[in-house]
Amino acid sequence: MLDRTAVEERLDEMVELEWPPLTKTERRLICFYRQLAEGEQRHLKRLAEVLIINPERSSGC
Repeated sequence: MLDRTAVEERLDEMVELEWPPLTKTERRLICFYRQLAEGEQRHLKRLAEVLIINPERSSGC
């Protein structure tokens, strides 16, 4: 039987290696995000999810 935890850890390692290094702008955005209150972080996550799921609806504002 496969050890699911070990397999998932290996997959996580593989995915991490495929990511390009973060740009200065991305690092700054992460810093700003971490400074937000928990409620503001939830709102921002929700907004990002909506934009990812329905990108065509966001352009008609």
